[in-house]
Amino acid sequence: MTIYLHDGVEFDLDCEFVDVTGVVWAWTGGWSLAGEPLLRSDASGPDLPLPDAYYYHGPLIPRRRRIKVTPGEAFAATVASGYVESDAEFAARIGGRP
Repeated sequence: MTIYLHDGVEFDLDCEFVDVTGVVWAWTGGWSLAGEPLLRSDASGPDLPLPDAYYYHGPLIPRRRRIKVTPGEAFAATVASGYVESDAEFAARIGGRP
C-alpha cells in the first residue's frame, strides 16, 4: 500500500479512483517534480498530479478492488439461503456487471 497525504486525506495510490463524472484515475507510478503522484485517467488528456486532479475533477472516490477468491463454505451457504445476494445478483438488480 502506497499512501499519499493530501489536504489531510490519505490516498492509497495502489487503488483506482473515480471522479464525480465517472472518469477513472490511476497512479502511473511516477511523481511530479514537486513530489506529487501522477495520475492517468481513462479519458483523453495529460497525466495530472493528484492535487490537480483532486482540485479540477474531485472529489476522487476510491474504487472497490476486485478480489478473485473462492467464497468459503459458510458464505456460500449464506448466499444459498437467501440472506444475502451474490455479486451477480446485485449487478443484475442494479443493471451493472459483477
